[in-house]
Formats: sequence, structure tokens, C-alpha cells
Amino acid sequence: MIQKKVSYPALILLATIAFLFSVSASTFAETKAIAVIDMQKVVRNCKAGKKAMKELNRKFESLKRQLQAKQKELQAFKKDLEKKAPLMSEEARAEKERQYKKMLREFKDKSDDAQYEMRQAEAKRMEPILKKLEKVVNKIGKEKHYLIILEKNMPGLYYVAPGTDITQEVIKAFDSQS
Repeated sequence: MIQKKVSYPALILLATIAFLFSVSASTFAETKAIAVIDMQKVVRNCKAGKKAMKELNRKFESLKRQLQAKQKELQAFKKDLEKKAPLMSEEARAEKERQYKKMLREFKDKSDDAQYEMRQAEAKRMEPILKKLEKVVNKIGKEKHYLIILEKNMPGLYYVAPGTDITQEVIKAFDSQS
């Protein structure tokens, strides 16, 4: 028996078609079948998202400045080592190279820590916005009788009719609740 793997977008499409056929004619008459939303655009353009992005950018710039300072220090140490290495004894050169490698590891650790810190800050700052946004999307879905609302940038979504994009409507509804 040969089994074929079905892609995730194909499963969503099949589930949507099955759902649409299961809806009664009277319900279907008052229902708009599908809408799409560009969640990234909503987050970038709503008031709360803009504020969060400003805060995250400030944090990013601060961490970036710290890392750049450490990087300059590391580069200066390396340049000094390369300049003085021919004049040093083998032991002194080996010690300076160990110091340089240690500084390099510390820099990498600081860089990794900064990336982790930014991911944590983004998750912490965006989580309440996304939860509130989910409620707004659900409310619009119920009020406008949508059967399904999909992420516009979802893999496998190749065509979206202009009238199905409710992104601007969601931004307005979200900002009016803030």
C-alpha cells in the first residue's frame, strides 16, 4: 500500500471545503465564507503595536551599542596582539592568545544573551497585544458571519480576492478598543 503525504495547506483547503459543504443553505446565505488578515501589518500599524515596536527598538539599540563597544574592545586587543606578537616570548604570546579567545567566547555569549533577551522582550510585549487582537478578530468574525479567517501570508495561500482582506477593519476595531 502506497501512502502519500498531504501538505499542511492542502489539509486546510480540504477541511475548509468539507466545512463549506456541511453548512446549511440558510446559514450559507447570511455567511461570508472566508476572510484573510495580515497579522504583521495589523501589529505594525495599530497604536499598541507601534508603541511596542518603539520600546523594542530602544532596547535593541541599547543592546547593540553595548555589543559594539565590546566588539571594538575585542578588535583593539586583537590588533595590539598582532602588532606585538613578533616581539613576545612564546609563553607571553600563548597567554595573550588565550586571553583573546576568552574575550571572543565572552563576546559570543553576550551576543547570544542579547538575542535571547530581545526574543523574551518581544514575546512579553507582544503577547497581550496578540491576545487582545485575537478577541477583536473573533468578534469581527462573529459579527460579519465569516466561516473562517486565515492569515494572509500563510504558506499555500496563493490568491486572495481584494474584498476578503479585513486587515484595515481589524486595525480600526483594535485601536478603537485601546
